[in-house]
Amino acid sequence: MTSYLGHQKPRQIFCQSLAKDKLHHAWILAGDKGVGKAAFAQQAAHFLLNSRNQPVTFSETQDDEAGHLLAAGSHPDFRLLSRGPKGDKEEKKARDNGLASLEEHELARNIKVDQVRALQPLFQNQASISEYRVVVIDAADDLERAGANAILKNLEEPPKNTIFFLISHMPDRLLPTIRSRCQMLRFEPLGDDEMRLLLKEAAPKLTETDIETLVLAGEGSPGRALQYIEIGLAELEDIARKIIKTGDRDNRLKSELARKLALKAAAPRYRAFLERAPSLMAEQIKTAKIPRSIEAIDKWREASELATAALPKALDNQAVIFRLGSLMGDLASTGQAK
Repeated sequence: MTSYLGHQKPRQIFCQSLAKDKLHHAWILAGDKGVGKAAFAQQAAHFLLNSRNQPVTFSETQDDEAGHLLAAGSHPDFRLLSRGPKGDKEEKKARDNGLASLEEHELARNIKVDQVRALQPLFQNQASISEYRVVVIDAADDLERAGANAILKNLEEPPKNTIFFLISHMPDRLLPTIRSRCQMLRFEPLGDDEMRLLLKEAAPKLTETDIETLVLAGEGSPGRALQYIEIGLAELEDIARKIIKTGDRDNRLKSELARKLALKAAAPRYRAFLERAPSLMAEQIKTAKIPRSIEAIDKWREASELATAALPKALDNQAVIFRLGSLMGDLASTGQAK
C-alpha cells in the first residue's frame, strides 16, 4: 500500500478526538468508492494498535510490530469483515492465493451474519497485545440484513476499548439505527495535485502523460486510478480521446479499441472501459468552449445506457465497444470535442 494518504481533515478530526480522550467507539467512513476510505481505516487501525508507543499521528511506514502483524493478517486485536468467496471453488482459490486474488464475480453478494457472529470471541477478553481492539467492515453497505442487525448490537453495547470503522459508499442506505450510533467522517475526492503525488509514489515509472490521463480518469478517486494502472486503461483512454477529437471517420481507431477489448482475458479492462467511456464523453461535453448541444447530450445518454446494459444483457463485446466508439466519434461532428 502506498504511504501517501491525503485526507488531512478526517485524520485531524480522528487524532484530535483521541488526544482529547473523546474517541468515539464507531466511525462511518463515507465517500465515493476508491477515494481512500479503506486506506484511512488501515492506517487508523495501525495508529490505534500501536498506541502504547504513543504515536502523535498516522504512521506512513508502519515498520513496527503492529504494522508487520497487520500486513500478515495475523494481528490478534484486529478483524476485517468483507465479502468472502462465493462458493467452494472460489474458497479454494482464496486459500491458495489470498482473498485479494478473487475477482468481483467470484465474491459473495453480502457479508454474512455468521461472519459478524465470528467476531464475538474477540470481545470476550481484553486486547491481547494492544490497548485497543479494531474492527473494520469493508463495506458496511454489503452487510446482509441479519448481519447489520448483529453488528448493531455491538454498536449499542460497545465492548471496552473496541473501535469500529464502517466503510460506506452509500451511508444513506445504512440502517438509521447504525448511523445514529456512529460518528461520520466524510471523504471528498482528492484534488488533482494530491492525485499526481499519489500516482507518482505508487507508480514511479509512469510517464507524465500517463499520470495526467489517470488524474482525469480517476476523477479524484485514487483507488479507481490505481485500478486503471493495473489494467492498462491509460492506453485505451488515449485511443478514446483521439476518437473524440478526430471523429475517426475511417473506423481505424474504433476497430483497434474493439479488438483490444474483445478477448476473454481483457474482461477487467472491458468492465473498466464501460464505466469510464460515458464519463469521458461527459467530461468533453462539459469542458467544450462552445455551447453544448442537445445532440451531444443525447449521444452521452445513449452511451450511458449501452454501458449499463452491456454486462447484464451479455451483449457482444466488440459490437458494444464499436458502438461506444461511434458515439464518441460523433462528438467531433457536434463541435463538442476540443
